[in-house]
Amino acid sequence: MVTVGVLALQGGVREHLQLLESLGVDGIAVKTEQDLETISGLIIPGGESTTISKLLKEFNLNNAILNKISNGMPILGTCAGLILLSSKVDGDEGHFKVLDCSVIRNAYGAQLASGEALVSYENGDEEKAAFIRAPKISSIGDSRAIAWVGDEIVGIQKGNILAASFHPELTNSTTLHRKLIELIKAN
Repeated sequence: MVTVGVLALQGGVREHLQLLESLGVDGIAVKTEQDLETISGLIIPGGESTTISKLLKEFNLNNAILNKISNGMPILGTCAGLILLSSKVDGDEGHFKVLDCSVIRNAYGAQLASGEALVSYENGDEEKAAFIRAPKISSIGDSRAIAWVGDEIVGIQKGNILAASFHPELTNSTTLHRKLIELIKAN
């Protein structure tokens, strides 16, 4: 049985849970270390990355999540989730530092510049996705590009970690969630 957790400290939790349900997957809101023990994979949603980072420390979830990632649990980070997983953010060290890439916060503009764009995936799928104060992936290190808008890389993967600049849950884009589920089933 596949159960996917959505880190529920701040951000687009409900939308991810609804998208998982539409795919026939059990989803739970993760707020404690105990919640982490009941899941097969984790989504770190979009939201405000600085706030999520502070709450991770306050709720003592840093080490527990890092241990899960190190032990191979499949992870999907969207928007703020990408920022939290990245090794470099705006030239500084990232939060979890598990995804060898560099990102620039709010690189596509402020809230007013937010919108939807057509994302192309490595498997040929295309979906509309929402970009809200989106981070830009400025380098991918040893990660692999898996999604683009035009020539711009907006999604990457390294082993059990998937991450994207956008919010697939806001447009019911299922490609990344299905890819996460495939990783869980193969794990």
